[in-house]
Amino acid sequence: MKLLVSILALFLAVSTAVTVGVSDDITVSGLSSGAFMAVQVHVAHSATIKGAGVFAGGPYYCAQGQIATALTTCMSVGSGINLAGIKSEIKSKASKGKIDDPSNLDGSKVFVFSGTKDSTVNPKVNKATVDFYNDYNADVSSNFDLAAGHTMPTVSNGITCTSTQSPYIGKCSYDGAFEALKHLHPDKVTNEPGSYNSNNLFKITQSGASGAVMGSKAYLYVPEQCQSADADCSLHVVFHGCQQTTSDIGEKYVTLTGYNEVAETNDLVILYPQASKQILKNPNGCWDWWGYTDGSSFLPSSSKYHTQEGKQVKVVKKTIDDIRSGKVTLFRDEDEFLKE
Repeated sequence: MKLLVSILALFLAVSTAVTVGVSDDITVSGLSSGAFMAVQVHVAHSATIKGAGVFAGGPYYCAQGQIATALTTCMSVGSGINLAGIKSEIKSKASKGKIDDPSNLDGSKVFVFSGTKDSTVNPKVNKATVDFYNDYNADVSSNFDLAAGHTMPTVSNGITCTSTQSPYIGKCSYDGAFEALKHLHPDKVTNEPGSYNSNNLFKITQSGASGAVMGSKAYLYVPEQCQSADADCSLHVVFHGCQQTTSDIGEKYVTLTGYNEVAETNDLVILYPQASKQILKNPNGCWDWWGYTDGSSFLPSSSKYHTQEGKQVKVVKKTIDDIRSGKVTLFRDEDEFLKE
């Protein structure tokens, strides 16, 4: 069912009505901690989120609330991931209404990528992600063959593909965003990517972000054809990785990863939520996939972070809902955003 979203945009202190047509075709993707977060949101809200793109990330609840497990089993080591325990957790949380029924994962679209030169998140972790989704009969496509480091692969943006260093965007002669979106939206993404248009990039407020260790703003890319009452655009949510916040690399993850170009020619609206740094809890600006928003800085013990009650999950879901219902204001100008 098509949902019509009316959004107010402010540009250089001039108020302009922008109407965006957004359907209920919603997917997520991310790199590294953003990939773990994408899976987390997908599973927690599987009735709403129809698929996930996973670039260098593991299965749902991989860390099981322990940072030590996150850094070893779910990253550098890659073996010993407790899929049976994960499925037991999903069953328990679903029975209590803390996440959606996992039967929604049956047939959902999932794209998994891992570079052969990635020593940060062992490719074994991504293969566990494939196994996890296969257990729920998801429609999984994967690529484990590209000589890429721990990076978001693009055609020509970023640094050398095999490198693992800031901004963690790689010049790989491979369009990771396009390949993921083709699989996640097979009926929508049928045209080659177009050109990025900076006039279509807006800022929006992330309500409740400060208590969730998130930035005050997110970014929303809305192609002109989606700024219409007759539009029927899909919504895709993109999560950056660690050390990819705006304080780390500016807007590079928002503008150089290839998603906007695909959106321009394929009727997609792209949401870029933003995590923030906090010295004790989150010094690298990662998304919470081990429990730092609900537990202590070093021994997170919460059982909420990976559910619909998780602080970051709640903010992201509210932002999605606000976009679909017209309860957000879009800003092109930074000064106007800061006045809000």
